[in-house]
Amino acid sequence: MKKTIIISALGVLFMASCADTFDHSYEMGRPDNVAEYGYLSDYQPLKSYVDRSKYAGFKLGVGTTVSDYLKKELVYGLTNSNFDETVAGNAMKMASCVKDDGSMDFSSVMEYVQTATDAGLSVYGHTLAWHAQQPVKWLQSLLADRPVEIDPDAMVETVVHECDYANHSSYPWYRMSDLPQVEGGILTIANPEAKANWEVQYFVDDGIPTTVGGDYILRVTIKGSADGSLNCNVGDWSGQASCLVTFSEEWATLDFKVNAVPASSSFVVFQSGAFVGTIWVKKVELIKKESAGPATYMEELVVNGDMEGTDVSCFYTTEPATGGPHASQISDGAGMGGSRGIMVQSADNPANDWDCQFFIRLPEALPEGTKYHIKFDYRADKEGDADTQAHGEPGSYQHWSMVGSPHFTTEWQHWDKTGSIDASQAGSGGMRTIAFNLSKNKTATKFYFDNVRFEVERQSSSGGIPLTDKEKRDTLAWAMEQWISGMMDACGGNVKAWDVVNEAISGGSPDSEGVYALQHSTGSETDFFWQDYMGDLDYVRTAVKLARKYGPEDIKLFVNDYNLESDWDQNGKLKSLIKWIERWEADGVTKIDGIGTQMHISCYMNPATQESKKNAIVNMLKLMAQTGKLIRISELDMGLVDADGNDVMTTAVTEEQHKAMAELYKFVVGKYLELIPAAQQWGICQWAATDSPAGSGWRANSPIGLWDLDYHRKHTYAGFADGLSGK
Repeated sequence: MKKTIIISALGVLFMASCADTFDHSYEMGRPDNVAEYGYLSDYQPLKSYVDRSKYAGFKLGVGTTVSDYLKKELVYGLTNSNFDETVAGNAMKMASCVKDDGSMDFSSVMEYVQTATDAGLSVYGHTLAWHAQQPVKWLQSLLADRPVEIDPDAMVETVVHECDYANHSSYPWYRMSDLPQVEGGILTIANPEAKANWEVQYFVDDGIPTTVGGDYILRVTIKGSADGSLNCNVGDWSGQASCLVTFSEEWATLDFKVNAVPASSSFVVFQSGAFVGTIWVKKVELIKKESAGPATYMEELVVNGDMEGTDVSCFYTTEPATGGPHASQISDGAGMGGSRGIMVQSADNPANDWDCQFFIRLPEALPEGTKYHIKFDYRADKEGDADTQAHGEPGSYQHWSMVGSPHFTTEWQHWDKTGSIDASQAGSGGMRTIAFNLSKNKTATKFYFDNVRFEVERQSSSGGIPLTDKEKRDTLAWAMEQWISGMMDACGGNVKAWDVVNEAISGGSPDSEGVYALQHSTGSETDFFWQDYMGDLDYVRTAVKLARKYGPEDIKLFVNDYNLESDWDQNGKLKSLIKWIERWEADGVTKIDGIGTQMHISCYMNPATQESKKNAIVNMLKLMAQTGKLIRISELDMGLVDADGNDVMTTAVTEEQHKAMAELYKFVVGKYLELIPAAQQWGICQWAATDSPAGSGWRANSPIGLWDLDYHRKHTYAGFADGLSGK
């Protein structure tokens, strides 16, 4: 075809401002092979092939290396000429903006968004909640154990090293003319005139085993001919920790802190050149203060003990009218001050004291010797007594007495008791449930419970108190809010669409409905899975809520994933993603606007394999269209696999294979426009503009681009353009 020149007002400005800063090789095919590639110079910029009258909302995007784009050179020109939308490859991911200490730097994001917006492009945000490229060090630090407060009186002292001059020979002086004198168990350091401190040094001892970063106490029995001080250094030749040792004219044994000793084998050296007079020392000790035993703390086991939530996993009831044990019902107005609480109804004339029971079921069975602390608020409509029993599961009796016998009145009271589980209460499998016998008074009564807490003593293996699951969820919700609010503020309302959640589905481990599980940690230290701590539902719902709270009013939120076009499981991953979206949206509040399919595909030279892949692509697009959501091909690129199933590197691709790849691009783009209704089309993003270099971290040395590495158009460019035009 003949080249048609279409220049908008923006295009005129672009050409005038940038034409002299780089060449336009990206508008032509390979100049060294005009016979095969010359026709590509007649093609217009890609975005000109979109029929805007039919596909008004369609956006043609490209993955962009932000640092290259901001140079306003070749990449900038190629992007602005050919595409409507730009997507940052890495610059808008969390690890690129959030440092190890949690501080955030959005300067590159702000410059990128503004530069693209000024050039007339929209920016698509990638990505808000993902497991990869996260500030793992910072996020893990937020989940670290809280330090245990240790009673100083419970600390024990360990003498790491002792130098008692009653039986200790003198150590060599350093930078002092007179040798030290040790007589009658006393070290004498005499200095007749002022010098620099380091000019009068005495090594107390060397080779002392210390802990790197450890804190110590230096205990010295000392006096001087006048009040004064000396410096003490503890460490090795590469670094020391210091303290100032003060003394008076009277003998005294004094303690001085030496913090963060930097060596594992240390010397202790005195420096006293600035003191004029005599210093006498009887004894020097280096001491480590440590806990007398493992640190302990109290851990809360009851979930939703204040009854303000809906979780009743820790509360069960047996009532004559309804039987049981069954999950208790939390009711408005049944708690203290009209708050939420649990009401249990007993009946008249019961046969047994335990015919009506309230159970506190703990998440685990507790063995003999477990120390506990139980608290709750309680009242009844009639005054009366109750007993408590130890059970395994609710209704599985183990012992007649557990936490005492509360006396109920019509006024709210507070029960507070500490104790230790004995052998009878623990039984053979441990005490898991506290049962309240509420039929003891043989008369129908309503009993009320609120603010139930049951703590057990734990020993800390780490020296700290682990955060509870709720504390971890709340902490990460806070961190996610800092991240998302910061990013949205940096974008200034100019980024209207986001991958709110990226790569959530595992692709395996189906549940009873055949739905694949979400991805979770497998022990990698380089990834951070929000869902491990916030839950499979809440991490997505939280991300969506925050994006809508801080983003522009018309923001669109997508869930993006790969292998949705999979033929090996009949698009099973996509079907699972659709099911998960239904689950995330089941709260009636969460709304996900669209689905992004990455489509990092390959062109297969085996015809049967290629046909299977194409059929799966068609099926994917049909399934996505049926959701009614916006649909986006989010990261399209294409490798090559020969007839024997081997990946083909860029330099080995034949002309026949190049053209086969072009046909597959034409097929994918054309099928998107055909099968996705115009109202549901967001668009297509070509993830790699050029082929991948040999040293790349992404599909290295593969022919994945529409341009080659010299920025000349390839046959795939023509295939993509023909797919857009419907040729």
